[in-house]
Amino acid sequence: MTNARNLTTSTRQTKESPVAIYTVALSKGGSTKTTTAAEIAAELARRGRRVLAIDLDQQGNFSTRLGADDDTEVVAVASEVMTGDATVREAAVPSPSVPGVDLLVGTYDLAGLDQRPEVVTALRDQLPQVVGEWDDVVIDTPPALGLVTLAALAAADVVVAAVACETEAYDQLRRLVSFVDERVARMLNPGQQVHWIVPTRYDSRRLLDRDVVEMLNKDHPGRVSSPIREAVAARDAYTSGQPVSVYAPGSGIAQDYAAALAPILDVHRVTIKTTSTN
Repeated sequence: MTNARNLTTSTRQTKESPVAIYTVALSKGGSTKTTTAAEIAAELARRGRRVLAIDLDQQGNFSTRLGADDDTEVVAVASEVMTGDATVREAAVPSPSVPGVDLLVGTYDLAGLDQRPEVVTALRDQLPQVVGEWDDVVIDTPPALGLVTLAALAAADVVVAAVACETEAYDQLRRLVSFVDERVARMLNPGQQVHWIVPTRYDSRRLLDRDVVEMLNKDHPGRVSSPIREAVAARDAYTSGQPVSVYAPGSGIAQDYAAALAPILDVHRVTIKTTSTN
């Protein structure tokens, strides 16, 4: 990333409902956590929302999926916002691939933040200050339950767990639920919980996949979305630097995400707005 850019971020219509902060988490790689975060951001933008996407994973996959690359010009990155060395407004850059989404780029500098306890309340304290500039915030977390993830969960209004239909991911969901109960709800954000679970990489022909979805619904009634199929389009979309709903809007997996996210977003009173074409 080069260290200069035009500070003008993307603009949309005026805010019509309260800001919602969506944090997507699970302490396991490969559960399509980042894919799900990108689809939430893209769907909110499609509805006319002004979205701030925050990439807190040192691998920067959320940034890549939203179109950022080595040529993207930035003044500051997500880690600098977390440490107070930059403001959200200074660091936000427009997503090259999703109009209406601005991005805090994730870099390897995030790796050192799990040794800095002061970052735990950074987002919770900073995000309320940007209410008039963005309508919604989507945070992608690292695949670990460290201080960076704790900070994202502390700031969240809505916690979404993306759970691949496999035993390990199912087990990691239990860890996430316990972490939220014991570390977040008790000390940082009273009453916090995992609000929604999105089963991913689903194949109805596999018995294990069907069993995982059944167990999720049994353990978390009313909080499990419809499943997201496993599809090559998701990988191809990443290579193209786009959410799958932008890369292949007519694909089966894009339709799955539309169906899964509708109740998640609608229940939190996200208003569909029409952006003027004039």
